[in-house]
Amino acid sequence: MRSHAGAWLPVMVVGVLLLTGCGSASKETPTGGATSAAADATTEAPAAEEPVSLPPGAQPGLDDYDGDGQKDPTCSTQDFGAGLVLRIPCQIGNAHDPENDTRLVKDSLYRLPGPDIDLTGVSGSVLEARDPNGVHVYIVTFNSDALFATGSADVGSTDTLDNTIKVINKLYPNGAIQVRGHTDATGSAAGNQTLSQRRAETVRAYLTGHGVSASAVTAVGLGSTQPLVEEKNTDGSASVAGRAFNRRVELVIRLPK
Repeated sequence: MRSHAGAWLPVMVVGVLLLTGCGSASKETPTGGATSAAADATTEAPAAEEPVSLPPGAQPGLDDYDGDGQKDPTCSTQDFGAGLVLRIPCQIGNAHDPENDTRLVKDSLYRLPGPDIDLTGVSGSVLEARDPNGVHVYIVTFNSDALFATGSADVGSTDTLDNTIKVINKLYPNGAIQVRGHTDATGSAAGNQTLSQRRAETVRAYLTGHGVSASAVTAVGLGSTQPLVEEKNTDGSASVAGRAFNRRVELVIRLPK
């Protein structure tokens, strides 16, 4: 029995050594294993995008006014009377320029940007903005001299209004429209207010009677309280061009969300 047990002892020792060696090998990390793959994945992961920094007090932009591919933040709001409150971009890259060498008044509505659209037959411009709630607002503005004789609220030629209705129905249908009448600063404040209100009412009636696509059409007169340009030249003389530019009708179109 002793010699039999002794014969098996070297075999058992060798078996134990072999098992121990296999266990040690299983703990080694092979070249190119899971640890290396994880390291490579960490190295190749893209860096997180940096948040866009805004000027102090600014709100994130909703529209790309200057066409640079980024939405332009707004830094303030401005009240233009009769409920027209708009968000003002921090930088206005493509503001409208006044015509006939006139000069914009401080914080003029006309400094706001606008889309490049076909206004054939309309003696005016289109401005674009957002209200404080983010509602899209377009403002079609045209010279009232193309509609009314001096001191009158009776429409002469209807070409401008007819072409404006076509623009609205094609580009801005089903919005709520506010017709705003404006005069220059000559004459009395009371007379200007009355005339601007009558002209606004006349335009409102024409729009609703000739198929404008709108959810509602209202009218308000603002007299000479909201000029776009200065009515005096730099030498202090009266600016005929400035007065003519301020005599206008605006159609404020608030689009449905």
